[in-house]
Amino acid sequence: MAWYQGPSRITVTAVEGRFPQRAVVTVRGAAPVEIHGEVGAVHLVEAESWQLDLEHRHQGEWCPNIRAVQGRWQEIRGVLTQAVHSRNRDQAGDRQDRNLALRIERVMPDGDDPPAVTAPAARRTTAAYRAPAVSTGPAPRTSAGPAGGASAPGARTTTSGGSWSG
Repeated sequence: MAWYQGPSRITVTAVEGRFPQRAVVTVRGAAPVEIHGEVGAVHLVEAESWQLDLEHRHQGEWCPNIRAVQGRWQEIRGVLTQAVHSRNRDQAGDRQDRNLALRIERVMPDGDDPPAVTAPAARRTTAAYRAPAVSTGPAPRTSAGPAGGASAPGARTTTSGGSWSG
């Protein structure tokens, strides 16, 4: 689905549909980590760069969801937050992408975590190697740009060919 930059907390906020759902976090050099599609599941990613994929189980196999909609990053109670909604397959008359819904909260670089959540203890994914910080510039952004096609300064977006632009 998308590559993200920086440590973040992922929380499953909604699951609907008849197929089991999951999110998969992949960090280069580490084994992928599954986040079960259960409301309240929490996972803390402590890597500088990571990929998030959303999947559903159909006929015994995990398959990518056909669509994921990434909301704009918003500051909520002092925490940068993004909502992600996905759909595992299209169905006539159903226009909502809600088979798996996640909230991604940016963990502050100075070590301050987002406010505590009342969910089960978070699991963690860390990179095998963490490069030293070089810049104290603005907070990293994901590959998702703002809605409407306009890019914020410093934002990166992916093209259908998989290359970066921006």
